[in-house]
Amino acid sequence: MSERGRSPAASGHGTPKQGSPHQSRPQRQGSPAQGSQSGGPRPGWAPSMGFDPAKPESKDRKGNTRMELPADAFLDNEDQKDVFAVRGKNLNTEGRPEMIEVNQLRMTKFDFSKKIYQYDVVLSPEPDKRGPVLKKIWAHANLKAALAPYNYPMWIMDGSRLAWSSSLVERGEIRVTVDLDDGKPPGRSGRSNKFYVMLRKTTEIQMSALRGYLERKMQFNNSVQEALNFMDHLIRQWPSENLLAIKRNFYRKNEAGTPLLRDGVITVHKGTYASLRLSNNLSKGGIGLALNADVTNTCFWTGRQTMDQYMMSFLRTLDKRYQREEVATTKIFNPVRNSKGEWQSSDAFKQLRKMRKLKFTIRHMNRDPKLAEKVYTVMDFAFDQKYGPQGGANAVTVKFDYNGREISVADYYREKYKATLKYPFLPLIATGKNGHIPMEFAFVEPMQRYAFKLNPEQTAAMIKIAVTRPNVRKGDIMRNIGDLRLQEDPYLKFYGVDLQHQFAKTEARVLNAPLVNFAQGTADPKYSGRWDLRGKKFFKPNVAPLTNWGFIVMDDCVQFPQLQQFARTFKTTFMGHGGICKSDPLLINVPGNLKNNVAQALAHAHNQITREKGYTQLIFVVVQHKNSPHYERLKKSADCRFGVLTQVVNGASVASNNGQYHSNVCMKVNAKLGGSTSRTNPPWKLQGTYFPKDRPTMIVGVDISHAAPGGPSPSVAAMTMSVDRDATKYAAMVETNGYRVEMLSHANVHTLFGHLCKVWMNGHDRQFPKHVIYFRDGVAEGQFAHVIEQEIKEIKGYFKQAAPSQQLPKFTVIVATKRHHIRFFPEKGDRNGNALPGTLVEKEVTHPFMYDFYLNSHVAIQGTARPVHYHVLIDEMNIPVNELQKMIYHQCYSYARSTTPVSLHPAVYYAHLAGSRARAHENIATSEGFRAGAKGHEMIRDKVAKGESMSVPQRGSDAPSLLQLGGKPENNTPIDGEMRQREFFRGTMWYI
Repeated sequence: MSERGRSPAASGHGTPKQGSPHQSRPQRQGSPAQGSQSGGPRPGWAPSMGFDPAKPESKDRKGNTRMELPADAFLDNEDQKDVFAVRGKNLNTEGRPEMIEVNQLRMTKFDFSKKIYQYDVVLSPEPDKRGPVLKKIWAHANLKAALAPYNYPMWIMDGSRLAWSSSLVERGEIRVTVDLDDGKPPGRSGRSNKFYVMLRKTTEIQMSALRGYLERKMQFNNSVQEALNFMDHLIRQWPSENLLAIKRNFYRKNEAGTPLLRDGVITVHKGTYASLRLSNNLSKGGIGLALNADVTNTCFWTGRQTMDQYMMSFLRTLDKRYQREEVATTKIFNPVRNSKGEWQSSDAFKQLRKMRKLKFTIRHMNRDPKLAEKVYTVMDFAFDQKYGPQGGANAVTVKFDYNGREISVADYYREKYKATLKYPFLPLIATGKNGHIPMEFAFVEPMQRYAFKLNPEQTAAMIKIAVTRPNVRKGDIMRNIGDLRLQEDPYLKFYGVDLQHQFAKTEARVLNAPLVNFAQGTADPKYSGRWDLRGKKFFKPNVAPLTNWGFIVMDDCVQFPQLQQFARTFKTTFMGHGGICKSDPLLINVPGNLKNNVAQALAHAHNQITREKGYTQLIFVVVQHKNSPHYERLKKSADCRFGVLTQVVNGASVASNNGQYHSNVCMKVNAKLGGSTSRTNPPWKLQGTYFPKDRPTMIVGVDISHAAPGGPSPSVAAMTMSVDRDATKYAAMVETNGYRVEMLSHANVHTLFGHLCKVWMNGHDRQFPKHVIYFRDGVAEGQFAHVIEQEIKEIKGYFKQAAPSQQLPKFTVIVATKRHHIRFFPEKGDRNGNALPGTLVEKEVTHPFMYDFYLNSHVAIQGTARPVHYHVLIDEMNIPVNELQKMIYHQCYSYARSTTPVSLHPAVYYAHLAGSRARAHENIATSEGFRAGAKGHEMIRDKVAKGESMSVPQRGSDAPSLLQLGGKPENNTPIDGEMRQREFFRGTMWYI
């Protein structure tokens, strides 16, 4: 059949349709544009990837991905049952007790005696979209009648393949025939809506196993897993029937929401995060389970407007060049010629493809009211180069056979419905089997999640909406819990579940803040969480005296007298804080042709300083604004070409010449040159160093960061290591770690750890450590065992190889994470209502028996503080709980570049910084743009939308190495000073 061989009536709703029957269903990958006569992609066509290649099914997930399973749920055999440390009865006894509320509802009752059966749900034939079809089947009268003798409607459904009931159906199986058309004439597609449904009992849920695990009478096993899976769906069943459910979040369906900006593109909805969690509440009347509830602020496409107006508003948020475009006169969607002279889609048209999968209804004059609520999906926007400059594929150019004559889409609507198009030259919406729809007749449905990265203006607006003080957040959570209607939940009542209606209360400990020691002066922040540097000298001044240094200015953002004044004030301030500086900086005049090219400007400065001083230590680079485009290229040249330290400063701050700003920069420069800002009191005994001299201790921080989903950039491993006895200075190494591989590779353990271990030994009399404290960030519970079995095992292997005659050091392994929804609401907090720094929680929100705790170590400047969740996986040193938690808390006060405690242990914080810097070390041309980090995500989506090739390596495949940190000399006979500088660079805090 030709592309014009079908009547528009074939679509079933009075809208035109093109193409053969074989094009009625969109293909997963590479399907041609609708109406094509050829099977392959055409110029200007950007096929959808159809899936996210960066997110293959994980081996570390077990069934229900909404559940927060404990780490031991992922162990494979009984031999591993004692792999993780347990808390025992030891809780912290220091500090003062403080009652706080946590955003959990304690579960106090469950009928463990009730029999529960799990069923597989089998459909024949298997539908394309199982979820929506199964939802209709579940509500059908035939199925209701068949299940009526078996406590219908008290069945729990997972919406896909499982169901649960307290009733055992006869012979363990029930079969029902369901016709969703119910006698209606068959659709034009000729496809039947009759399904054969079979519910087959597969297992009896052993709820007693869950109770045994919570009371630590048995190990986690498949029976515990099945019981937890049922409990999670039981909690979700009622809210899912009444609210819009997206993973663990629930939203009111008819709520107007808050417009993000006045452009009408994005609406923010405050939803309810709800998740079943294991809880250490057995001694408080709980059963070991709780419902964690929180506010979730989510962006949705703003609905209830026509696609044509919405399209223009959306484009204006993406690019300033579309700001003045009006829908009535715009020509930005007209095709353009490529280098081969072929017509291809314009940039604006390619951006439209970000709106694929949006759902809409159709509204125009004389439309059948019965079809008013039917929802359609944007499969794509029609394009075919054969239409050339006339508009690509619009309501005027696209024609089809209607009642024996050829007619355009615009004429069809005018003749059949007397609906005249205002903008017939706009692209048409392609909906697959439902044909082509004009944009102005398409009304966007509300409550569709907006999945793209926000631009800076949108991000600022989102922060204003999302960031709320604890009292406001608590009120929002309680109000949203009301939306779940837990007291009315018939499923919870049927299974004997009782949840408390108020936040759980628990006793926290507020640890005393440490004294912050300097070479001259001491700070006692108490509970204020801040101090200043006035009258204080750095605990350790820079090891390398500042002698060979200079300033350059990019983009003429400051005047020369302002630069002179800033340089003088900085030197004075630096020396006032105890920094060692033996010469004035060179203020280098960058030639006019280099002022916009930071790599060449840096090379010019490096050559001039080296010529006058012998070698280059440090270059200050003045940039125009905070998010300067020069930053990535600057760091690549400095870190990997010249091996020199750089300090970027803001032009506005140089002009204002503020004393506090100078002190902040001084801390960073001192750390980069081998000094340390401050230290805190030793936690173990009264010793002269942070850790006992007879137990040299190494602190390691590891973080692995990944490219934006779908991006070609490799994963990057960052490792930091304390190099002094007080653990105030951390060297760092970075390297690629395959593609989306979460565990440190064998090569990286030996390369990164091997290099850093030598630096550590230089500061510890060439001896090996006796204790290693290993902080790991960014791993989920399913990967805890891998950290021990792979990373720690490899590091132990390194020590056995490097020092076979020495006893292995003892390891303490801790995972730190902030990706959780636990918040503290204290009775007596700080002035904003947040928990005080040092607030430690070991009960109620922690695991029933594993060794974990929450620590709030910082002061939240705005919003509600998020504590860090620390999991102690192993502790071969058997550190007393008081001392371990005090060490973690105290070290948060020795972060090198701030006069406040940080929220996360510095070893992990520094690993974040080093990993973020590593994106500048990729061995790619700067012209390729950002491939990782904050901007990489949006750039990748843009490329996919524009049809540009995105070659994504397979998970685990080898990745090209980063450029060498510190670089290699360009001359065959480098001077000694340059070689010392490059080697010094690799062992200092170059990333800070």
